[in-house]
Amino acid sequence: MSSFVEKLSPEALAHFNEVTQKPFSQQAVAFLNAYWPEVHDQAEFIFTVAWEVIKYADMHAKGIQLIYQYEEGCDLDFDIALYFYEQLCKFVEQPKNAQWADDKFARSQPTMMTAIKRKQEIREKVDVNFDGRVGMLEYLLYQYRDVANPADFCERSMGGGEEHPEIRKARLALEEVSKRIRAYEAEKARLTELAQAPGVKGLKAKNELAQLDSSPLWEQLNAALITAEAAVRIATKKFGGGSYSGGGAGEAARPTDGAIWWMNRDLEEKKKRYG
Repeated sequence: MSSFVEKLSPEALAHFNEVTQKPFSQQAVAFLNAYWPEVHDQAEFIFTVAWEVIKYADMHAKGIQLIYQYEEGCDLDFDIALYFYEQLCKFVEQPKNAQWADDKFARSQPTMMTAIKRKQEIREKVDVNFDGRVGMLEYLLYQYRDVANPADFCERSMGGGEEHPEIRKARLALEEVSKRIRAYEAEKARLTELAQAPGVKGLKAKNELAQLDSSPLWEQLNAALITAEAAVRIATKKFGGGSYSGGGAGEAARPTDGAIWWMNRDLEEKKKRYG
């Protein structure tokens, strides 16, 4: 495998930059698609921990406190990247998050460093395209550098072809669910605040809040969730062998494995909260 710091060809660099301009989740999927055989057993950490922490670091940078107000970004500036690593280390260290400190996730656990050392690592190794910003893909390539590097990623990713229409349809359906969730949560927050008001105004808001789960907003969210579930099921059946788990012994890797796993995991989380 080529060196981690090997210079990218102009074509590879263009592809790399294109991927890093996509939302964090799509960068993670591109990485998982490329390295599923090597990192499938770390996918849950990437989804549940790394993705959440990088989103909250981005929210912190943008001054956003509530998740429903946030639209997923694609990269962090240098100082926020430092903050991201700091928060990632703190997350894994917290006793309530002990499951992520388990040996099975050892490859995913961030290495503690001094601020000076971390700055040097980010500048010289993490920031692949030297733009002073760090995306999810750059973080993942560095974290799993025992099996991955930028040049190898580009070779694998460029050889995987374009996103299949069925996978794109499922991804967009899940994005529609996210959009409906934001609308529902925004209205819920608005009514919750209004319900604190005295008199008729407060009573009216309390009544509307009580009926929110039978409102058009909820119905639209539920319909979007049903549509997404069907789309993900079709894509999984086509590319994931029906009851998809991925990474099984003797199972040939596909350049869609990461996408199928991620969409099923995302759907599971959305159904758990809003299904």
